[in-house]
Amino acid sequence: MTTIDGANLGLRLLDREEYRRLTTKRDSLAALLIAIRIAFHGSLLAVGTLLFTRGHLLASLLVLIPHFLTWSFLGWAGIGHELFHRTVFTRRWPNVLLFRLFSILTWSNYGYFEVTHPQHHRTPLGEKDLEASPQERLTWLGTLALLTIDIPAIWRRLRVLALNAAGTIPAGRFARVFAPGSREAIQLRNGARAVLAGQALILATCLAWGSPYLALALCLAPFCLTFPNRTLAALQHFNLSPDAGRGSFDASTRTVVLDPITGFFYADMQYHLEHHQFPAIPHYNLREVHAIFRRQGGHRHIEHGYWSGLKLLAREGFFTGGPVQKMPFGRRL
Repeated sequence: MTTIDGANLGLRLLDREEYRRLTTKRDSLAALLIAIRIAFHGSLLAVGTLLFTRGHLLASLLVLIPHFLTWSFLGWAGIGHELFHRTVFTRRWPNVLLFRLFSILTWSNYGYFEVTHPQHHRTPLGEKDLEASPQERLTWLGTLALLTIDIPAIWRRLRVLALNAAGTIPAGRFARVFAPGSREAIQLRNGARAVLAGQALILATCLAWGSPYLALALCLAPFCLTFPNRTLAALQHFNLSPDAGRGSFDASTRTVVLDPITGFFYADMQYHLEHHQFPAIPHYNLREVHAIFRRQGGHRHIEHGYWSGLKLLAREGFFTGGPVQKMPFGRRL
């Protein structure tokens, strides 16, 4: 039987028939999963707005808790990441359109991610990986911010987006990738402008409708209660090491087994080794790939449950503070 091997594992992971079947995109399922997300947030915002207009301020704020906890999963540690890989829908345009829309909604410069993420996949934690290398730690104040409103992140994001929109190129490692006048630098600038313009449009539209509540609920959401999203993103590669060679991901990448609800919002990115090994497989098929990996003992780094993952981060010193490598769009990890 012809097989597609995990180069890092030395195992027969998928035969070609399995691979062909698992890479098949299912548009109806993808649309349903996106619709559930939209309905979830839309319902919470509608109820919250109604409560706010009737003077129930506390109740309207409580409604925002699940909205804030899950909004950041629209971004790159969530469904936005899968849309970037163009594996959610069969046709290219809905993947690209929704990826850029969700990037704007989470204040994330898609022009940056479109340049750096392919390199991250080639060499996770390597010298050219601008996303996960160098690895960072959280201070206690940073942890508190993720559990409430991350005001420093708001300032960083606005500042960096404004600089990028003006054509300012980051220094150091970033300058080698986003060289002045290069295609990559133009992508960075145009992406920043789109994010700022999109957020300005959201703010203006909400205020024109006479809904400051909705304006704050949408524009502040990527910076509120982001602890689950940030810690899950960290678990993908934290305190691991670069792989021995190209096509090898078991040293650098960790899988975390999650409950179905968290896994839904995370868009199955918990199966992260599986994703790195087979990035062409849609996220809704990764559970089956994970089962194959488990049967063959294909994981070097795996955590069972989110709380187990948090304990690992604590043991490994993630919450003890450390050097900060600021990304050109204000995102860490």
